[in-house]
Amino acid sequence: MEGSAPMAPDRLEPIERDECLLLLRDRTLGRVGVKIAEDLVILPVYYAVLDDDVVFRTGPGTKLDAAVLGTKVAFEVDSAVPPWSVLVTGHAHEIREHAEQVRARARLGHDWPAGERDRLVRIRSEQVTGRRIRDR
Repeated sequence: MEGSAPMAPDRLEPIERDECLLLLRDRTLGRVGVKIAEDLVILPVYYAVLDDDVVFRTGPGTKLDAAVLGTKVAFEVDSAVPPWSVLVTGHAHEIREHAEQVRARARLGHDWPAGERDRLVRIRSEQVTGRRIRDR
């Protein structure tokens, strides 16, 4: 942004993994970043945390394709007030085992956007990082 001063690096504070997981559990809307062929996309999803992994419903399309292929993806959730961001990276997989589907559906509840979203995806949390912006 023209005229904006760059953020001082000493204002960024790392967030420990355990706190990152608590922050993840406190939200329901995040973004999944996926690379398929040469395309990069970032897509919103309603999600839940299951055994420290991110789970969400989806239908046919990019997110399900990534899961079927076992693609490495990025998942991000953040807050403006107070300012923090958590990033989960790991491989996405479609949940096919019945007991795991039951557990994921229980965590997700019944509120999600209309449309065909009956497939379940799990992002294994291979890396969980976060940071917050401290006041001066």
